[in-house]
Amino acid sequence: MRRALGARRTTRPGARRLDVSRRRASTRRALGDPASLRELYSGIGATRLALEHLVDLQDVVAIDNSDAANAVYEANFGDVPRRANIEHLDANALFPSSERDYALTASPPCQPYTRRGLGLASEDPRAKSFHAVIDAIPNLSNPPRWVFVENVRGFESSDTRRALLDALSERDYDIREFIVDPTALGVPNTRERYYLIATRSPGGFSEPTPTWLRGRAIDAAGQFVGEASTSQSTTSTLADYIRTECDNEDELVLGSEMIRKYWRVLDVVTPTSKRCSTFTSGYADTVFGGSVLLRSRGVQRGLDELLELDADSGVSRINERDVEHFIDNLRWFHVDEIKALHGVRDDFTFNACSRKKAIFLLGNSISVHVVREVLLHLFSAG
Repeated sequence: MRRALGARRTTRPGARRLDVSRRRASTRRALGDPASLRELYSGIGATRLALEHLVDLQDVVAIDNSDAANAVYEANFGDVPRRANIEHLDANALFPSSERDYALTASPPCQPYTRRGLGLASEDPRAKSFHAVIDAIPNLSNPPRWVFVENVRGFESSDTRRALLDALSERDYDIREFIVDPTALGVPNTRERYYLIATRSPGGFSEPTPTWLRGRAIDAAGQFVGEASTSQSTTSTLADYIRTECDNEDELVLGSEMIRKYWRVLDVVTPTSKRCSTFTSGYADTVFGGSVLLRSRGVQRGLDELLELDADSGVSRINERDVEHFIDNLRWFHVDEIKALHGVRDDFTFNACSRKKAIFLLGNSISVHVVREVLLHLFSAG
């Protein structure tokens, strides 16, 4: 029987399937006791979501200065993040001073390193807090056993990254760095990001880097060390992530004037597409913040056949002669669809904020799909 367009499957083909019980069992054997966590720039808690699949967590301290993000975090985990500017905190008071092992995760502000930004890196005031963390690492009485850092593409060429590597090397961490896109895991969403994992475990990374990740490793100069392998699984289509009932939500439909004004730059995807653009914090406020979806009524009318593929960008565009056909046939992605593409579990709630704020927070968040797999490699070191 043919599946209805956009109907949800219990598993999503293309996304790497996780044997959660096996993976958690293997990391439990490596870690022994439940893991303590210091989650800096915690946002909505997406890194914690990724960790929940891998380890038992206790003694979690999350820190973020966003009231909206902290409210969402509390609603989903029950823990109240500390609202603080990290550079004003005493590092030894923040991190455990005992011999207890713990993980440090950080997704610091990305603006100092964005391609479209000024590229000020450490000179940007928004980088100050993370540099305070970096400066503290060599002097910690009990440095974290595991470190995870995530940021935008471009961070790898910054002086902040060089300072981070120097600080970690001073404490004898074994370090791995990668630049990864969710499409590497078969997820039809582009969100290329820099990832660093580091461990002080005896023997360092004793397990070989997974094949799919190996070609995405970078060297000290920030260059790829090998050719990236193709996706380890067949990339799924957007039909496995979208919900057809959202087609009928009027507030998601693009206005006619917006289509007529911005048709040249609209990134139009369909349920059969195997990619969609990164969802930014400004998504649904600007057409430059991510892809828009051809509604099912548009597919039924054959409008997908009118789209023209841009050979340079791989993006499907509207031809000027067809603009009027697309009026009332394009919509924004729903929050739940963005959640699914980011790997956020279905029962994760944004009831603590508006839909607009939820999109903003998701746009500032991470791909749980990718982070879960990168963290699995980190904790396999024991």
